[in-house]
Amino acid sequence: MRGARHVFVPERDYRQSGDMLEWVLTGERPDGSTSFLVNYTFDEPSGITDVNPGSVVRTIVEAVAREINFLYEELDQVYNAGFVDTANGKSLEMVVSLLGIERTPPQNATGNVFFGRASQPEEINVDNEVHLFDGNLSYELKTQPVSRLLAVKGTVSAEPNEFKEGSDFSLEENSIRWLPTGNLPDKNSSFTVSYIAHQRILVPSGVTITTSSRDPKRVRGFMTTEDRVLRKQRDGRWEVEVPIRAVNPGRQGNVPAGAIQVMPKPPLGLEYVINNQDISTGTDAETDEQLRARAKKALEAAGKATLVSIESAIRRIEGVKSILIQDRPDNVAGVIRVVVDGGEDKEVQRAIDDTRSAGIFVEFARPKKASIDIKVTGIVPPGTNRASAQAGVEDRIRSYLSKQEIGEDIVYRRLMAKVLEGNEIYDVEELSIIVSREGEPAATVVGENVLMSRDERSQVRNVNVSVKERE
Repeated sequence: MRGARHVFVPERDYRQSGDMLEWVLTGERPDGSTSFLVNYTFDEPSGITDVNPGSVVRTIVEAVAREINFLYEELDQVYNAGFVDTANGKSLEMVVSLLGIERTPPQNATGNVFFGRASQPEEINVDNEVHLFDGNLSYELKTQPVSRLLAVKGTVSAEPNEFKEGSDFSLEENSIRWLPTGNLPDKNSSFTVSYIAHQRILVPSGVTITTSSRDPKRVRGFMTTEDRVLRKQRDGRWEVEVPIRAVNPGRQGNVPAGAIQVMPKPPLGLEYVINNQDISTGTDAETDEQLRARAKKALEAAGKATLVSIESAIRRIEGVKSILIQDRPDNVAGVIRVVVDGGEDKEVQRAIDDTRSAGIFVEFARPKKASIDIKVTGIVPPGTNRASAQAGVEDRIRSYLSKQEIGEDIVYRRLMAKVLEGNEIYDVEELSIIVSREGEPAATVVGENVLMSRDERSQVRNVNVSVKERE
């Protein structure tokens, strides 16, 4: 009132009039166009009237209400954690584990880098390395890599001899190969080889290499996974390709070509390292959305397997003629409708119960029947045995109709083809199909297909065949 907080006095400033508050004309009132607060109780008074902000009662009620709110939120999380569509994190992992599915962990990026040096390694002199000539033409030298040969000496016909490169032997990588057309050492005699080899430079497994960046947080570390030895390439460079693996898993290990150039602790003899191609095989851990989608696909696959299993189990029952299986009839998930013609009800139900997956409800029903009567008038050549012709036509018609599956239409042209299949029938004068359904008048079909509903199966009843000779 008058711009300041004010507590109005009951009966002097206001009074209760039924369910309304009435201001007393002679009392004080709030400023115009301002709000005012009213504290009141309803129904039977509780005896607690001090519910103003900061009061003991209100503080206790607010504290309890806050805890109840937390409790309901936790219960909601527990409820949502039990379903594939709403579970997250560890809860989702536990749900999909029922299907034997685990979250795909992050994968370390892998690739290859080249270690090398600009100059050739130091040379090592090897004098008079001894080998025994046992008839083989190739002998690997012990100190590698070999640069060039200096001298090869041995005995030929028990006489000392120095062999000539190119005519008696050749150097193939790190081995001496004797030429069959040249002089060979005496068998079971020793020969010596003097040569110059290069220092063996090893890139061991576990060498750490990194990308280059002024920001330490952006540096990506990698580690070699195999031992490799530096070799001289055809273009004269000393290099070796080595497989590597990112230190940390995930996409953070993916780097472009040329990014890896740093060796924090370079192995002896190595001068540079570089990746000539992009490294992009690192993947992050499977997200909840990806895991959820994979679990749903697994459920779909399991559902399809259930359909096949149920059909296979029912077909093994004696007397079963036809089966129709509908997945998700009326678009209801977790429900399968099975329509079976033939077999005992108890045996069919037992096969379903023994085969269906947990949580799948299977509706078992029998097909609707459409009774079929056939009337045929055939034309036969003169002298044809009429009884034999009639019997043949009837057998072919019954065979065709008995193989109809649930929901399969009777195709008029196919039925006509069955009538004409025998050599004794020259032509067909009449082919009528009389269809009788429960609660409906019989219908005669000529020249058109007989359509069956999805859960309906035709059942042949009478086949009336008459024949007459061709004029």
